[in-house]
Amino acid sequence: MRRAIILLVLAGLWIIATACSSGRQGQDPAKIKVELSTDPVTVQAGQKVKLTATIAGLVKEEGANVQIDIRKSDNSLLPDTKDAQTVGNGQYSAEKTFDKPGAYSIYIHLYQGDLHITKKKELEVS
Repeated sequence: MRRAIILLVLAGLWIIATACSSGRQGQDPAKIKVELSTDPVTVQAGQKVKLTATIAGLVKEEGANVQIDIRKSDNSLLPDTKDAQTVGNGQYSAEKTFDKPGAYSIYIHLYQGDLHITKKKELEVS
């Protein structure tokens, strides 16, 4: 009887340990690559642009959320965060009209379960 209780406790601990470690589904953050593209390719102030983040290397795409954080590179403006919509094939997009020309830092935030990865890209607005 005592042996059965010990085995039952050990089995319960094993279930708890494996359930808690499955949050990232074996995802290696170093394998995730992010590219940023714009439509139109040349971005001009006052013109609406589609920003598309292409994310490769995810073990699975389900449950992934992407935010695009737009900042003036010289930090002269407050950040503008956009929730990107999935368009399939690892692509997430959002629209933005840049008020001023100049250099911008684009931070792409990927959230999936307990995983949060941020990649920085640069964008020049004429």
